[in-house]
Amino acid sequence: MDATTLQLVLAALAFAIAGNLWLSLAVLRASRRERIAPTALAPGQPLPAVQARPLAVGARFQPGARGQAAVLLFLASRCPKCAEKLAGIERLLPLARDAGLAMWLLSEEPARRLRAFLPGDSLRTATARLALRDYRRVNPLMSSPSYVFVNDQGLVEAAGLIGDEDWLALVGQLNAAPPQERAA
Repeated sequence: MDATTLQLVLAALAFAIAGNLWLSLAVLRASRRERIAPTALAPGQPLPAVQARPLAVGARFQPGARGQAAVLLFLASRCPKCAEKLAGIERLLPLARDAGLAMWLLSEEPARRLRAFLPGDSLRTATARLALRDYRRVNPLMSSPSYVFVNDQGLVEAAGLIGDEDWLALVGQLNAAPPQERAA
């Protein structure tokens, strides 16, 4: 066996050991995530403080911060049910604003993909991006299409899937608000 062949065999062996180590660590990380089951945000608990960056233009902000009630929406561009919800959400945006309720679509997806997913400027203006770590803090179940209602004290009021009983109650309240109340 010559020196070149021996070096090639040793290099291949080193790559195989490095690959095996990398795969072993990936399995270890995945098993740790499985042991710590995520739990939904519970009513009455403070919304985790995270920083978001508007998809349009603007400075970072804390969604659901104290001082203004908010609805945080979680939609995914690859979710067919989420795409079906966009038109209804777009109709609710001005009603929520008139009622003094902040409504934000939050995502961890790339800006390019979000712009392609969101059909109108009003939806893009109401969208903000989070780092994946922060997204998991405010949407621990990684569910979509879903929401979190946050009161003006920064506490979670309700969380669930868009279309459930609490969501329909909000839609009913926004649609039933008299125009004078919306303008106030």
